[in-house]
Amino acid sequence: MATEQGSEPAETAREGTGPRPAGAAAGATGGATVQIVDHALLVLKAIAEADRPRGVRELSRDLMISKSSTQRILASLERVGLAVLEEHSRKYVIGPAALTLAWKHAANSDLVGAAAEATTRIAAVTGETACVSTVVDGRRVTVFEAESSQPLRLITGVGRPYSLFSGATGRVLLSMLPEAEAERLVRAREQEGPDAAHQEITARIAAARERGYALSRGEWINGGCGVAVPIGVQGSITAALSIYGPEARLSDQRMTDLVPALVSAAGQIAVRWRQPA
Repeated sequence: MATEQGSEPAETAREGTGPRPAGAAAGATGGATVQIVDHALLVLKAIAEADRPRGVRELSRDLMISKSSTQRILASLERVGLAVLEEHSRKYVIGPAALTLAWKHAANSDLVGAAAEATTRIAAVTGETACVSTVVDGRRVTVFEAESSQPLRLITGVGRPYSLFSGATGRVLLSMLPEAEAERLVRAREQEGPDAAHQEITARIAAARERGYALSRGEWINGGCGVAVPIGVQGSITAALSIYGPEARLSDQRMTDLVPALVSAAGQIAVRWRQPA
């Protein structure tokens, strides 16, 4: 969110053997995946989600992929424009070809197409940034954003991942997931650090589910506030509509007063997204 960061793993004998790297999963039908493809996608995701250039050694360590395989993957990604090697740091950042993938997703996304008109209208009516977010790999990601026209405003940035456990949007998205999946994510969060007790997190998720909305104040950035409502679930996609702005303009009372307008807009998006309002 913005206003105007060892030892080398041993090479496996051949692709398809050895321990599965962190984050790798079985295929959609439950069968085994192709390890080299898993590795390449993990490397691509790691450099895309990083807020700084990533080096071969740290990627190898963090993803549990051998250094030689990591280097070859990065060379392939660089060749097709999905990664760029910085001259001064000799580390990698996401490449310009990723913009084409992002643009194609936005152009072909049913959710983005359904959300654009209503979300833009909410931003104009409230004077605050409005966005539609979904869950990607256990994080919340904005897929469409209409920025506030105010000189002082908050933006999330389309495609940038954030924690599900900070902010109103994350709580609403968690509240729409199957309870077993939400519980799994909460348990995984606990392993990363004792920021909040399990009971407190689950209680806040339950409150968002019961009320049908959530508020946040100063959770992801000092002085930043937000209110979010659910849009719905279609297939594997869970979506929420939110507005964000500075606390000088968004008191708890004003955010609560805006909930009916957000719910109405979310209903319009849901209908266009072929969901019941």
